[in-house]
Amino acid sequence: MSLLTACWAGVVVYCLIMFGLGYITRIRSAKHENLPNFEFWIAKRELPGWRLGVSLASGWLMLGWIGFGMAQVYMYGATGLWILPIPWFILCFIILLIVPFVRRISAVSLPQALEKRFGTSTRLLTAVFSVFVFLAWTQAELFVGGSLMQSFLNVPAWVCMAILSVPVMVYMAMGGFRASILTDIAQFVLMAIFMFVLAYAAWHAASLATSGHVWETLANTDTVSGPKGGTMSLLGNGWMFPLALLIGYLPGWMTEQDLLIRIQGAPSTKEAMKGAWTGFVLIALFVIGIPAFIAFCAIVAYPPVGGAAPEAIGADAMSIIPAFIKTLPAWVQVLMLVGIMGCQMSTVDTFSNVAALPIAHDMVDPAMRKNGASERSRLLVARLVSVVCIAASLGLALMNDKLGDVYYISSGVLSASIAIPAMFIFWKRANAAGITSGSLVGFIATVGMYWLEYKKMTATSFPAFMQGGYGYYYIGVGVLAAVVVLVPVSLLTGAPKKEQVDAVQINPVDDPKLFLEGSYGG
Repeated sequence: MSLLTACWAGVVVYCLIMFGLGYITRIRSAKHENLPNFEFWIAKRELPGWRLGVSLASGWLMLGWIGFGMAQVYMYGATGLWILPIPWFILCFIILLIVPFVRRISAVSLPQALEKRFGTSTRLLTAVFSVFVFLAWTQAELFVGGSLMQSFLNVPAWVCMAILSVPVMVYMAMGGFRASILTDIAQFVLMAIFMFVLAYAAWHAASLATSGHVWETLANTDTVSGPKGGTMSLLGNGWMFPLALLIGYLPGWMTEQDLLIRIQGAPSTKEAMKGAWTGFVLIALFVIGIPAFIAFCAIVAYPPVGGAAPEAIGADAMSIIPAFIKTLPAWVQVLMLVGIMGCQMSTVDTFSNVAALPIAHDMVDPAMRKNGASERSRLLVARLVSVVCIAASLGLALMNDKLGDVYYISSGVLSASIAIPAMFIFWKRANAAGITSGSLVGFIATVGMYWLEYKKMTATSFPAFMQGGYGYYYIGVGVLAAVVVLVPVSLLTGAPKKEQVDAVQINPVDDPKLFLEGSYGG
């Protein structure tokens, strides 16, 4: 059997397994005849914590972000760890801290939580921004997946993107959130194997290139963009570099809808904490540790030539993963192809689910309930919206020839226009006027600063002490602008109503009836 035939056989078998898992969740969902929408979006809040933790790690094993993170470590050296790995590691601790806070308000979605605290307008505004962010992320991961798969299957990238999309459409329409969790667990097994094998390939290539002296060689190899002689320096770009990244990234990541719904999806706060600890361990190893290790190996296995990354890994170093896969035996490459599909499908189902949630649950469903629509008709709309979001993401991915500006802007919008309003839920003086104005100004500041930073300015446009953070200030500027506007506007306008402040409970809401009454049955 040729390598090409074996690759296609692996794709077919894997897709059939995903269809089968989707059918299993459809059968299980059929047992929950009452409140089918509550089942579709949050699996009736009855999933064990360990499953939710594995699912979170699985959804965050996204080769787009991980490949980007590897590329930055390759380009900057240890300083590049601030771009993704270190903030991610800090985030793992934050998740452990926020679990009881997230569960203090009865809401399936973040926009719904904002409505309870601030009113309908904030729900709609946050829902719109959420759709923008997660459709951008979904299409980006489809784009990356298609780019990685096309050389294995000898077909255009768009065919590979379609192959990734169709199974996700089917199993998400069948089982919703429960299908996402079940398939994520199966996909995580493949991903774990993928990452271990990739780490072995990276270490083997680095050892061959350095005659076994990997770390000594690494310390003496200058990176493309990092300081000369500072490959292992964490502050090679100065202190403004990590500061800008932490201010910009962490607020958005800690309030991602895919994270929050997994915290809310556990039957108790204790189970949610189990999920948080499970996610901590798996994310630290597979999303942070192993990718960083692979990136450092790439520096010596494919060292810069004339101050630039070699052709083997691409000028932007975004081809580190395929470069190491090509060094493996043919049968292992088939396994790695399936691993790529697992990584990307788990991410696509996660992000497309939280792109569909604000449309169906926060925009359409309230109107349908007001007009007396049945549970079944509302469930049908939820299924259709899930499919449409994946199809829309595929369409966006097909129009791109690179990740594009929208992908990067969306990270800033997540922090400035969604995360900051979410974090102020717990400030009793915050009101709708402050939240709305802060969110809108955060959006404008993020987009405007991105345009200036990437289209009009250069590193030398900034004072010397700020030049190290060039390229990432747009995220922090959006966040700070949102806060600067939100706080005074809230203080200068009317106080929120008592029932809005009281929507945030003193203790986590673990009672299933109380949660249902507050979020779906009330």
